[in-house]
Amino acid sequence: MKKLKYGIMGTGRIVERFVGAVRSSEAGEVYAIASRSLENAEKKARELGISRCYGSYEQLVSDDNIDVIYIPTINSAHRENAVLALTHNKHVLIEKPMTLSREDTKMLFDMAREKGLFIMEAQKSLFLPITEEIKKIIYDGVIGEIHLLDYMISIPEVGFKWFYDRKAGGGALFGSGNYILAHAMHLLEEELISSSGHATLSDEGTDLQCIFNLKSEKGILVDGKITTMVAAESGVTIYGEKGRIFIGDFWKARHAEVFVYGEESRQVSFPVEYEMVYEVDHVNRCIDDRLMESPVMTSKVSLSSAEHIDNLWNHFLKRV
Repeated sequence: MKKLKYGIMGTGRIVERFVGAVRSSEAGEVYAIASRSLENAEKKARELGISRCYGSYEQLVSDDNIDVIYIPTINSAHRENAVLALTHNKHVLIEKPMTLSREDTKMLFDMAREKGLFIMEAQKSLFLPITEEIKKIIYDGVIGEIHLLDYMISIPEVGFKWFYDRKAGGGALFGSGNYILAHAMHLLEEELISSSGHATLSDEGTDLQCIFNLKSEKGILVDGKITTMVAAESGVTIYGEKGRIFIGDFWKARHAEVFVYGEESRQVSFPVEYEMVYEVDHVNRCIDDRLMESPVMTSKVSLSSAEHIDNLWNHFLKRV
């Protein structure tokens, strides 16, 4: 497999973990990093040992040596940044949420398809070994027929100011809602067909916490809770007729616990230093196979997630 050279568009907190994942991958190479200021790009490049840096995103995407652009910028900038990369014939891996609307998400997939380029919304949880092992346990019937998925994401210390800016794509739902939606659809292998919810809004109109309910095509209920207002244990509990499974921090999990009623619980473990490496390996294989979208994190999943988030946000505003 050809080594793919990654250009990183931005210097946010997640970049360090992504760089580690690419360097741990089978066919990835961190080639360059860019920021809106050369000073910031140079600082991050020194910290992470990246040999090339640029003081603008335009310079980054103009580098003919780069194969893939990774976009970890603020949510409201994803659409613009992805269009820039696609215009310069780069494959794109873009952090969730892909954009702030279903319409814009569809536009990016259409643009990539027209240009024969690969694009994917980053959803590392779908590629984790723990996720695949839990799916196997579910479909082997170990805990019986599944009826309920209960998700909690607690982030009491957000750590970045734009989270509190609605126009920047901040808030609990846009920040983490896609984690829950994509993970649930992947586990169940079903569409989610209806949604409703409530939120606690700040004075500026950003949701500080939210709770929402969805239903799958077969009637399985999905309950999602995201909060910045209290500290709680994050994870998902999958309830079946004969038992349950708990995956702590499901979006980056290395461990899970399986409970079958009347038996001792058992641990499932897949330790790894950089949880994003499985996602990077998947992207590399897709591009090597000349695919334009992932067969796992499909356009259908991204579009469905975006549509539910659009609907949920409208629910929140109506119920203020």
